[in-house]
Amino acid sequence: MNPFRFLRRLGRLPGLTRGTSGNRHGGQGFSNDLNKNLATISAFLGKPSDLVIRRLSLRGDPPLSIAVVYLRSMVDTETVRLTVVQPLLSFSHVVHKTAAKTVSPLETLRLTLPTARATFSARSMNELITLIPEGKVAVLIDGASGALYLDASRRAARALQVPTSESTVIGPQIGFNESIDDNLSLIRSRLKHPKLRVEQVMIGRKSRTDVRMVYLEGIAPDEIVAELRRRLHEIDTDIVLDPGMIRDLITEQPYSPFILERTTERPDTVAAEVNLGRIALLVEGSPFALLQPSQLFTLIESAEDYYLNALSASLLRLLRALAYILSVLATPTYVAIVNFHFELVPLPLLLNIAATEEGVPFPLPVAAFFTEVVLDIVREAGVRLPSQFGPVVSIFGAVILGQSAIQAGFVAPGLIIVAMLGTICSFAVPRAEKALAYRLIRFPLLLLASILGFPGLTIGGVATVYHIASLKTLGVPYSVLYTPGHAARLSRKLVRVPARRQPVTRPLAQVDRVRSDRVPEPRDPKNDD
Repeated sequence: MNPFRFLRRLGRLPGLTRGTSGNRHGGQGFSNDLNKNLATISAFLGKPSDLVIRRLSLRGDPPLSIAVVYLRSMVDTETVRLTVVQPLLSFSHVVHKTAAKTVSPLETLRLTLPTARATFSARSMNELITLIPEGKVAVLIDGASGALYLDASRRAARALQVPTSESTVIGPQIGFNESIDDNLSLIRSRLKHPKLRVEQVMIGRKSRTDVRMVYLEGIAPDEIVAELRRRLHEIDTDIVLDPGMIRDLITEQPYSPFILERTTERPDTVAAEVNLGRIALLVEGSPFALLQPSQLFTLIESAEDYYLNALSASLLRLLRALAYILSVLATPTYVAIVNFHFELVPLPLLLNIAATEEGVPFPLPVAAFFTEVVLDIVREAGVRLPSQFGPVVSIFGAVILGQSAIQAGFVAPGLIIVAMLGTICSFAVPRAEKALAYRLIRFPLLLLASILGFPGLTIGGVATVYHIASLKTLGVPYSVLYTPGHAARLSRKLVRVPARRQPVTRPLAQVDRVRSDRVPEPRDPKNDD
């Protein structure tokens, strides 16, 4: 078969487009015959077992036939009964007169039917067949060339629980769930502002996933909002299940080890970031929100920082920054010092290291590489195992493997201590997805340290900084806020200043003033005398 002819046929298949003009469902539009319309719907949906076609006969002269069509697994049947069936039966005389005397019975019925939810008109059979699997209820009238539909979808979701990936001791203890409406409600409850904008985008030819853009108009830069909107509308994929899948489709650096976009399951974090001018993406079926654009130093920020005093939050941020450095450089620095720069080590410690290295069959760089790999495997196994066994396997696996390797003479005790220190420091990363980047760049740095020592670490560090400086999110440089001309802003990221000392402008929206002071007390007229 000609491939171009196959692609043209593929583009004419039903369900690939929604809301297109004209009748494109196999060359057939709505028919005036109700039975023919129902047969068309049933045939193209494959006659599924959960397809419900409920016929209603409204008394009159002559009787009027109406059909209510929906998928039982996708809708709330009680909502269908209360919102569709009962209003149709209760106002049967109105429906009959409407269908008999008006030129556009469907439109008149849509405007007069007392349903609890908004009712819309389907423009084509293709649109209606696309909408029914999304949880819409279709209403068709015999003799009318068209259909009405309304939303009665039922989506399974967990109850609101404590966020597991970003747990805090102080602050709100509630996280997102898999319902996009519940998540939007949690954000609106924290940002009760009339300029909070929510835009809907349907992504996925087969999944038809509901994606919402949430931002504050006038605070989020218009050019960034327009760029993100453009990239979302250009996505052409079959299925979207999580914001991470959207991130891979809109990122500018798909091969970078650094994950630029920030994901969170905390509604307070989303509200705070949206207030600073960022855009949140919510995806139906996912308990995570994607925040755009991201910054470099968000990886040392935790939601708990904003609920502590300035001194405590500053110490925690500096401690996390130190933990980041140790998690990346601990093992490469140890290998560089022992192999090339042993004169930096005090003599007693150097003699102990040399004694423990004696008899080890593998060179230090090889042993360090395999040690890091084994520790990452143990860590990954602990994450994937059930919660009852994960921590136990991680702790005892690392302890038993490390002790056995030392006793067997495979690795030196000093290397195990340094590698375990780097692994423990990596757990201080508040964002699990960003910690992966640092776990990856340890290995190139370890290779450079094994070959060149400190000069190799310097080359690797400069290359890493250069790569970070070249990264962008939605056209905004990843480190634009931390150039040499913004030293004060950089210091405020490392050290959290009190609320009164915070900058009066947002990093992305310079026009809107940030209010963090007290309301001035009214003056007493008696004191003016």
